[in-house]
Amino acid sequence: MQNLTVSIISTVLNECSSIKNLLDAFLNQTRRPDEIVIVDGGSTDGTLELLQEYADQNANIKFFVEKGVNIARGRNLAITRSSSDIIAVTDGGCHPEPVWLDELVKPLLENLDFGAVSGVRKVEHINSFEFFAGALSTSGNATDEEHRVFHGRNSAFRKSVWAATGGYPEWLYTAEDTLFAQRAKALGCRVGLAQNAVVSWRPRPNFKKLAKQYYLYGRGTGRIGKTDLKAVFYHLRNHILWMLTFLLGFVIPWAWLAMLGVLAFIYISLIAPVIKELQDDGLGSPGLYWYVPIIVMIRSFYNNLGQLYGYWEYEKVEPFKKNLELYLSGQWKSTDNANS
Repeated sequence: MQNLTVSIISTVLNECSSIKNLLDAFLNQTRRPDEIVIVDGGSTDGTLELLQEYADQNANIKFFVEKGVNIARGRNLAITRSSSDIIAVTDGGCHPEPVWLDELVKPLLENLDFGAVSGVRKVEHINSFEFFAGALSTSGNATDEEHRVFHGRNSAFRKSVWAATGGYPEWLYTAEDTLFAQRAKALGCRVGLAQNAVVSWRPRPNFKKLAKQYYLYGRGTGRIGKTDLKAVFYHLRNHILWMLTFLLGFVIPWAWLAMLGVLAFIYISLIAPVIKELQDDGLGSPGLYWYVPIIVMIRSFYNNLGQLYGYWEYEKVEPFKKNLELYLSGQWKSTDNANS
């Protein structure tokens, strides 16, 4: 078991400002990876030149340029071109701590029953907005194995698990790692938790980019048929009500009282529980009562809007529903997986 080889894979695009930190973190791991395989989606900002510089100086770094590929396709290509037994995954823009790889693969080396491992994500921030945006974007790792999954920002799995699933679902732009993990678990893959395998990352730096992130996450959820339409319509109705009463107030001023009532209901039912949870976790600060309500409102509106559109795509636009059915039945495979 201790002789199993380990590859780190990552997909990047225009990461000139962070790629050196990422590669240095890979090279400075306490457990040296047997391979580092990077797939670049067609960077134009100097990332490729830096990748070439590192590859020239380090024999275990390989990189490939595949213009226009999404994350799922890039990961499948990287895994296909790796020759290791175990695959460790993180993303461009992330920063794994020095013991990350050692701790991440340890459960796989010590216990044959585990097919995958989830690490721990930590937020890097330069202001209160990023701090709370990160706190609300980072889902906790379930302590019970039944509910635990493994995500692309910080995970490891046996290459045989990847082959059995058919690979990452390449028709998805987001939620590809969620569906991949769910398929692996459906096939009997047990998922371990590496509490000391920490990867840091910076959240979106402003409200506009955060809104886009939540919209895309919601759209991905809809595209894999996981939308709860009743819940989506419930939340969107509440948002539409306060927006309509706000606009109506310019014509009928008393409508603003109705708007305040709707916002109070949203605060009590949606925002207050989040604030209490953060307080219970010791994350209270003056910014808590300013940033968290706005972030929660943005998350709720744009995520549910994305879910609604993604669900429409799932039902009406090929090949989402068909590919999902093929994937869950084991009949879908990436081109590389099918030929490997």
